[in-house]
Amino acid sequence: MYLLDHAWLVPVLPLAAAAVVLLFGRYLGEKSAPFITIPAVLYGAVHSALLAGGILGGGIALPEAQGPAGAFYQMTVDWFVTGPFRFEAGVLIDGLSAALLFTVTLVAALIQIYSLGYMKGAARFNRYFAYLSLFTGGMLLLVVANNFLQFFVGWETMGVCSYLLIGFEFEREAAAQAGRKAFLTTRIGDLGFTLGLLLLFTTFGTFNFVQLNERAAAELTTKAATMIALLLFCGSVGKSAQMPLHVWLPDAMEGPTPVSALIHAATMVAAGVYLVGRFFFVFQLSPVALQVVGWTGGITALVAALSAVTASDIKKVLAYSTISQLGFMFCAMGGGHDPQAGLFHLVTHAFFKALMFLGAGSVIHALHTNDLWKMGGLAKKMPLTAMTFAAGWVAIIGVPLTSGYFSKEAILQAVLIHNPPLFCVLAFTAFLTTFYMTRLLILAFLGDPRDAHGFSHAQESGPSMLMPLVILAAFALFVGGLLHYNGNWERMLPSVQGAGGPEDTVLYVSIAALLSGLVLAASMYSSRLIDPGDLARRFPMIHEFMGRRYADELYSWAIRTFYTPFAARVARIDDQVIDHGMVDGVGRLGGFFSRAYGWFDDKIVDGILVDGFGALSQSAGSVVRRLQSGFAQFYLLIVALGLSLMVLWAARVLR
Repeated sequence: MYLLDHAWLVPVLPLAAAAVVLLFGRYLGEKSAPFITIPAVLYGAVHSALLAGGILGGGIALPEAQGPAGAFYQMTVDWFVTGPFRFEAGVLIDGLSAALLFTVTLVAALIQIYSLGYMKGAARFNRYFAYLSLFTGGMLLLVVANNFLQFFVGWETMGVCSYLLIGFEFEREAAAQAGRKAFLTTRIGDLGFTLGLLLLFTTFGTFNFVQLNERAAAELTTKAATMIALLLFCGSVGKSAQMPLHVWLPDAMEGPTPVSALIHAATMVAAGVYLVGRFFFVFQLSPVALQVVGWTGGITALVAALSAVTASDIKKVLAYSTISQLGFMFCAMGGGHDPQAGLFHLVTHAFFKALMFLGAGSVIHALHTNDLWKMGGLAKKMPLTAMTFAAGWVAIIGVPLTSGYFSKEAILQAVLIHNPPLFCVLAFTAFLTTFYMTRLLILAFLGDPRDAHGFSHAQESGPSMLMPLVILAAFALFVGGLLHYNGNWERMLPSVQGAGGPEDTVLYVSIAALLSGLVLAASMYSSRLIDPGDLARRFPMIHEFMGRRYADELYSWAIRTFYTPFAARVARIDDQVIDHGMVDGVGRLGGFFSRAYGWFDDKIVDGILVDGFGALSQSAGSVVRRLQSGFAQFYLLIVALGLSLMVLWAARVLR
């Protein structure tokens, strides 16, 4: 079947488009990149939509019966062979990869279209679209991978692209620092991830997912499974910005807003969740690893939500929201033992979070500020942006029958059964989510404008920015219901059974969290029954706790206290011992030997051997030269003397 046999085109086309623009963009024109990169990712969106619809809807029968996520299709080619090991590149299509392919390609395509208006007139226009295409291609390469080596290539491609795109406006020092921070922080997690891959290959001798799935339960001890799972999870902690490596994501807002949408919705942070879901057949062998995954997600979700409550930058509120929602996904997988629910939320979250970031970008594009306290009343000036943003808002807070409601309920239900204390953490976090997202909506779009000058110049964005918002709003509202009612989302991991349990309890808790969050936010920021400034003054410690970035301060303190002195000592050792001692010493020793060799070469080789033998040859030649007089009589005399001597010698001998 064409859709399965040519699924490799979905990641290859964006990668090829990026290569064409980077190599030949200067010859094709300054604004040529979108005409190459957008068709490439649009093809992937159409291809993936048909593929995902067929697989999740049951219209496409996958040929192989049992893989890491149920029935699958696999295509493999040799990449390289070294010794007894064969490394491959390939495509693995199942319900999980099909759903993610569609999500990533559609969101990426809409973000690139949105960027046509948002980045109009920006410097390095072609390079921006090339980086977006490379970023998308890296994620797609990871999603379709049938082995961990190819997975790792896509993983690291995204790491490089995140650095390039977050620091795209590198003329601003804040953007350059944010790019470096993201790159270095995720490298810490990738160190553990790499060690996990090495341990995995040492144990099994293969990276192939299907082979690992077939052998894991029989060949892995609980201890080995725990070690491998936790090392791999280190990569997820870095990529998906979980504590304690979450500090890079809020600063990543220094990049262009469409980049923030791409990172927070379809690429990068989604990769860590996808890793756990794809490799869940090993995580489920280790109760310890599942607990670590679950509680890491729960603590991260709560802390990030508390940080979002007092944030005043519209993009940073959404960034903290992303960290918190990713925590929900890990809670489902680890605390709820239900990867289906976590991956379901990954798909729905991608649409409503991309929608809200692009909506925030529309506001920033109009006002030229990120500060919520300089907004207000924008629904009057930007009604379509406000309406589409509100669609994302009702989805993320879990209003019944929206996408976020179905996926969030699935997570809470799974966690309630397997880990009631963690359920309480998530329930409170759901309340905070409703509160801070309602606060954002009110401060940005409702009420009276707080900056009359900016409000007077605000106007609705152009068609290239509004069209993606409308499409994403439709998906944010309805994709969860479509997947839920037909049971299609369960085909993402049909080999893993989701939890059944007390749905009524979850429903009541969710409704209570929703209503209490709405009422409190409206009371504080709309009706002003409660003055938030008065609360901040009355409870300064709580306000400071929620507003301060303690992890950043801790890392800064650790760097100043331990790393900087250590680095200074290492620098002194490098300067005094290595440079001045070893390097300069070797240089001085080399100079001594070179001078000795020069003297030997000059006095012995040249002076005695070369010049001496030359002088001897000249002296001998001058003597012999006198025998060459040119007179025949002299030559005859010499011959006669020679014959005479020979006759005398012969006579003496014969006597």
